[in-house]
Amino acid sequence: MTPQRKRRLLGTAAVAVVVITAVAVTLVIASDDTGRGTDQPAAAEISTATVTQRDLAEYLEITGTLDYEGTVTLTSRDNGVLMHLADEGTVLRRGEQIYLARYEPSDAETARILAGVASARDALSAAADKLSDAASGPNEADVAAARAAVAEAVEARDRLIEPPSPAEISSAEAAAAAASEALDALDNPTAGDLAAARAEIATAEVRLADLRAGPSAAEINAAQAAVQTAKQALADLRAGPSEAEIDTAEAARLAAWERLRDELQYSDNDVEIELARAELLTAEEALADLLAGPSDAEIDDAEARVLTAEETLAELRAGPTQAEIDDAEAQVLAARERLDLLENPTEVQYAQARADLDTAKEALAELRAGPTQAEIDTADASILTAERGLADLLAGVTGAELAALEASLASAEAELVSAQAEMAAHGETYRPLYVLYGNIPTYRNMEVGLEGPDIRQLQENLASLGFGDEALEVDGVFDEHTATAVRRWQQETGQHIDGVVSTADVLFVTGPSVIGSWEQGVETGQELEVGKTLASLTVVETPERDGMTTTQRVAANLPLSDRDLVSVGVEVNVELPDDTDLAGTVSAINPSPILDPETGENVVEVTILLSEPASPVWIGATVTVEITETLIANALVVPATALLALVEGGSAVEALDADGTTRLVGVETGLFVDGDVEVISAELEAGMRIVVPR
Repeated sequence: MTPQRKRRLLGTAAVAVVVITAVAVTLVIASDDTGRGTDQPAAAEISTATVTQRDLAEYLEITGTLDYEGTVTLTSRDNGVLMHLADEGTVLRRGEQIYLARYEPSDAETARILAGVASARDALSAAADKLSDAASGPNEADVAAARAAVAEAVEARDRLIEPPSPAEISSAEAAAAAASEALDALDNPTAGDLAAARAEIATAEVRLADLRAGPSAAEINAAQAAVQTAKQALADLRAGPSEAEIDTAEAARLAAWERLRDELQYSDNDVEIELARAELLTAEEALADLLAGPSDAEIDDAEARVLTAEETLAELRAGPTQAEIDDAEAQVLAARERLDLLENPTEVQYAQARADLDTAKEALAELRAGPTQAEIDTADASILTAERGLADLLAGVTGAELAALEASLASAEAELVSAQAEMAAHGETYRPLYVLYGNIPTYRNMEVGLEGPDIRQLQENLASLGFGDEALEVDGVFDEHTATAVRRWQQETGQHIDGVVSTADVLFVTGPSVIGSWEQGVETGQELEVGKTLASLTVVETPERDGMTTTQRVAANLPLSDRDLVSVGVEVNVELPDDTDLAGTVSAINPSPILDPETGENVVEVTILLSEPASPVWIGATVTVEITETLIANALVVPATALLALVEGGSAVEALDADGTTRLVGVETGLFVDGDVEVISAELEAGMRIVVPR
């Protein structure tokens, strides 16, 4: 569908008035000098319309495609033979199995694990050697680093006692000159500063005068109109649905039932049958809602709107408060004081300027005089500290250093134990892959001694699945309590029980995910290789506080000429192919335009997130996005065809009074939008009837 923008420019008003003139000529001739008609009863066939008060807006409809926001490519985590696959279209949730493979270790995998064990042994040997070397005295590298630290401290002292460079002197002299100019400026303020201060006074005085003058008639009229609108809305709500509305809803329900009956009798298209069922359900719900009448909450809301409008009108009529006037007077006084400070600086300002100048001069003098004895003493102390460090190193390792080396040895021993555990699990027969929630992918085997955000993510899942106890802390540290929870999970799911979660055990996704089509040839009994693409997982929901939120989105192309109508956060309406409306919010706008090959227009890509999920049947379907921009809020609106051109100039409408007589009411016209026009007149208000020439 070609995007359609329903916009009417203000410049079309003149054309509209000319067209209407011919229709209204007889009414104009009938008017007298006062602008009133002949007070004759209106013709029996007269056509009328109601003056309304509402927002004038322009609308934009674009099309887009409904899809999910996030997809994950599922690849084989290990070698083996597929023994089980989750069905296509299955929604996988936390802790559920994706596939099960019978592991058959390859020569390359065996070689890798053996190499890992060998590497861990080498690391352990290296840690032991470092500890042994420390016990036997410092090595040449440590001694060299300590000697370098001494040399650096000596160099820093030498730089300190060097005389200042010409550039440093020039910088200090410039700072002193700037401080001197600031002091002189107190006696000679610039014309620009004085003009700005006087403008601030004028603005404050205008605001004070406006407050003292009170609200205008237009503001009072607008508030009164708001009260009438709220009262009318409340009255309409209390009156309930009309017989015509009920008859229409009943007819819609009957038509939907007949369509479903026909589909069941003559069609074998399951999609059409389901659409007919949905249509019947929607019609029945609409009729039920109509018969039930407005809820207490709706009545309460309408009454609250009336009360708010009345309070606003009362506040407007009461005029500004004394506090508001006092504040405005204070702002005028403050602005005048700022001007006075410019024209008549205080002794405090002079004192501060003199202090700044003294500081700049002192800095210049200190630079020329060179470093103080205290600064030289500090530099000498740094040299002494570095020399003592070198002496301590030559004297042998401290107890703390020895403890750190012993800790490194213990860590290397733990790495060897982990590598040996992987070797022990190498002959494991079955290896399942499970879904857990999180946005950090598995990039390492998770075991005792590790810590980080991936460990916290694992702990959150173990706790949510019920495998933790009071001792399990979600703190990102893989301790023995975490290992116990992992073993419980492994025992419950029939895995090899070792308290370690490997990269081949779990797949972290951000929420419940649906399995797409398995790749061609992927089936039970097939040989798997590490890294082979199996299927795509589409994230359909993500956790949010205490619930889940949909990831459904609409990707649409917005004409570049309409870019001003949309911004991130704007609420829109999304219409599905079955005419269902869903609320959405613009979440992203691509700033770089592209060329739409179908229309030849420049467009920008817009992403819209839905507030609630649509039926999965519409994924991939083309939907309509409706965007509304309010041009004039709370405008007094009449049909454009009701306007009459007056002989003496200007426009009018023909008001129909309660006794059936008509009279001309002069109006000012505003914006024309979709056959309606904004009018301004003290004699018109919402709810009045006006004549619309045929």
